Amino acid sequence: MKKQKYQLSPNVRIIFNSGTETAMVYHALYGNPRIINNEGLHFLNLFRQPVGMKEISEICDGDSEDTIQEFTEIFFLVKPGFDEKKFLREKKEQQLIQVQERRTVDRMGLAISDSCNFGCTHCIHFQPATNFGQVLLIYQQATPQLNMTWETAKRCVDQYIALMRYQKRTHGKIHFGNAEPLVNWPVIKQVLEYCSKMSDLSFEFAINTNMAFMTRQIAEALKKHQVHIATSLDGTQVANDAIRITKGGQGTFVHILKKFDLLVKIGYPLDGFSITITRRNFDLVDTDILDLAIERKMTSIAFDYDLVGLVHIPVEKRITKLMRLKKYANEHGVDFFGTWDSPFRNLTSESLLFGDHAFCAAVQGKSLEFNVNGSIKICSHTTTPIGHIDRFDGVFEERGGLVQIVASRFPGTNEYCSGCEIEGPCGGQCHVTREVVSCSASENRQKFFVDMCDFYREITKALAIEYLRSNGDSMASSRKRCTL
Repeated sequence: MKKQKYQLSPNVRIIFNSGTETAMVYHALYGNPRIINNEGLHFLNLFRQPVGMKEISEICDGDSEDTIQEFTEIFFLVKPGFDEKKFLREKKEQQLIQVQERRTVDRMGLAISDSCNFGCTHCIHFQPATNFGQVLLIYQQATPQLNMTWETAKRCVDQYIALMRYQKRTHGKIHFGNAEPLVNWPVIKQVLEYCSKMSDLSFEFAINTNMAFMTRQIAEALKKHQVHIATSLDGTQVANDAIRITKGGQGTFVHILKKFDLLVKIGYPLDGFSITITRRNFDLVDTDILDLAIERKMTSIAFDYDLVGLVHIPVEKRITKLMRLKKYANEHGVDFFGTWDSPFRNLTSESLLFGDHAFCAAVQGKSLEFNVNGSIKICSHTTTPIGHIDRFDGVFEERGGLVQIVASRFPGTNEYCSGCEIEGPCGGQCHVTREVVSCSASENRQKFFVDMCDFYREITKALAIEYLRSNGDSMASSRKRCTL
């Protein structure tokens, strides 16, 4: 090691916070963030060009070998000529083998109904066109069957259970979603009762619902089976009713709150809800909706901007609003999250050096979503089919849909993303966003995608700075003192 030269990886990125004089340093492909002070930054800066131990020892006090060793282990420092993408290719091959061997899937979804009583114009399921006039291919075709039959639901659940047993898992996750699942409540009830009879297996259930069809009887059944209920309320009354409407154009705020109250009455209150922001309610949503959640003792708010519908609002303005609301929520003990923090969560969680990650669990190969007609996708929002229940084994073949999705979305393998400061943690954004952009008018595609890239980069930077302000002083690493 004494003669070996090292240099700063070209993928090292630094987010500096002048307020604490600390920085979050991380690898754009592998992650591994470290909070480092000015001395540590000066030390790393010595390796802008290849340098050996002897040269470093001449300008640094003490033995620097341990520090160099630590930085090489997380690839902040690399040997000249080291191929950092080769490691990713090897990880990709390992991950694809796991997918083909059916080891990755740990959850399933039932797109139980393609019908809905609401008429929200921003809904991805029923949006006849993007916000800019280009019809999505999946919505150009009539759907002859709106509700999943019990026979199809049972086949899908049985396939998932067989997969669980093959993996030697005893705990599974089943999600009911798509348009409005409670339209098809009888089949949901059958699935819950069917699974509850399996004494050697346990399940976590979840449902996304607009609550309109929630009766006391349904609520009691969901409580009995401990089904996690996810729903949306897009602001206080004026903000919500600007976008979350019935097919007749009526607001839904009052009706939704009545269902909140119903769940409280039976002793099964919501722990939170989702908020969607579009161009119609951007200026109407503020901390008042968080006050509503706080008053109801809720602890979780999922907040997201419309996929590509806010391109006319500057990225900086969107981030300022988001961070202000996040700060307010967190100060009141409310978790505030969304698709927007996925790259930062990936960055600060498991590294690609030690595990596998992608933008979300779906493109990592962890999820199978069964449609009304038995076709299969990776999540309830995407329009990309990967197989069918009639040909279930084909999903996992080398040229199968799931393997191909995972291969195409593995972090660090997309040429468009090459060199981006969050290339690995972001992994090429949400798959649904990419679909919507690809179906937009050709002259708008690049603009939309660039806008979302800028948004993810800047919000990740904002979250990193927020973290540094909260933790920088106590967590800064004190590197070897250098006489610079």
